[in-house]
Amino acid sequence: MLLAQTKMNFVWYLFRDGEMMFWALAMPIFFLVLFSFAFGFGNTTQASAFLVPGLIGAQVLTLGFFGVGVMLAQFREQKVLRRIYLTPLPPWVFFAALVLYRLSLLAFQASVLALAGSILFHVRFTGHPLDMIVMLAIGALTFVSLGTVVGAVTRTAESANNLASVLTVPLAFLSDAYIPLDRFPSAVSAPLHLLPSTQFIDALRGVTTGGEPLAHFTVWIAFLLCWALGGMLLSARIFRWV
Repeated sequence: MLLAQTKMNFVWYLFRDGEMMFWALAMPIFFLVLFSFAFGFGNTTQASAFLVPGLIGAQVLTLGFFGVGVMLAQFREQKVLRRIYLTPLPPWVFFAALVLYRLSLLAFQASVLALAGSILFHVRFTGHPLDMIVMLAIGALTFVSLGTVVGAVTRTAESANNLASVLTVPLAFLSDAYIPLDRFPSAVSAPLHLLPSTQFIDALRGVTTGGEPLAHFTVWIAFLLCWALGGMLLSARIFRWV
């Protein structure tokens, strides 16, 4: 049932909306090229090595808040959730298939972005592949959990989209995704390290282009898992099917 539902997600969302997939792939590459030249100051390779993990991290945020949160609100508004709830399909299969579909797209998007950075700017990924996969999975778990809270507290797709935008933009731009936090005053940068986006992107950058082992980020991973657990518990308590 899980594989069949995941396949239907691909058929319905991906193949019926190829334009969305094109922009989901094209825009991160556009930002990579633009910011690498804008912030590189003659060293585009170093700038791109900083930006690639940040852009992948921003895609993970989008996966959670828009790909899951907004979609759940849209399903509720269109009475899809109610119809699914009344079918023999177990609720966990529905959620798992939706997350699996989004994770598959994320893996493809991250691979394309990493390949673009490697070809265009000679970025080297020195970390262990398994560490990269584990870190991406932890980040996806965290922000999918927080995204379900967005889908649970909002009644319409429009309000979910607004809330997701309010969360995604600050979390991306006030973390290490695009601009290094060391360029901010210490009084500002210190609290920004408490954001889950900063913790995730710093750890992801460390295990991809920094060549650091996953064990160096045990504290950040513990914080991210706490965010994920909190999001799951809260959404399970307040989520409504109708």
